[in-house]
Amino acid sequence: MGDFFITPADMKTRLESGTPLLILDVRKAEAFDESGEIIPGARWRDPFEIAHWIGDIDTGTPLIVHCVHGHEVSQDAARTLHDAGFDARVLKGGFEAWREAGFDVAPAKENTGGQ
Repeated sequence: MGDFFITPADMKTRLESGTPLLILDVRKAEAFDESGEIIPGARWRDPFEIAHWIGDIDTGTPLIVHCVHGHEVSQDAARTLHDAGFDARVLKGGFEAWREAGFDVAPAKENTGGQ
């Protein structure tokens, strides 16, 4: 799968470069709701419903997937997406690593991408 992980700093650089990129927040609903925050521009998607939303994503756009810490949930989602033909990577350390790096977060209600 090549580079399966991307660091928060590298993701921020890619976002700032204007490279087309879709960030998928696949934190479990409870963790997502409890946090109240999201990475700006990210779309929350239920990790247990991939079969229902995978068809809504452009296979030509690189994806970065994250959960809370970048472990099982996001890795499983990224593998499923990769197996379906997507260029999918996992944000190393997940949402927490992004926030701990001091990068921007936004109120979750504004960026749920319709779900």
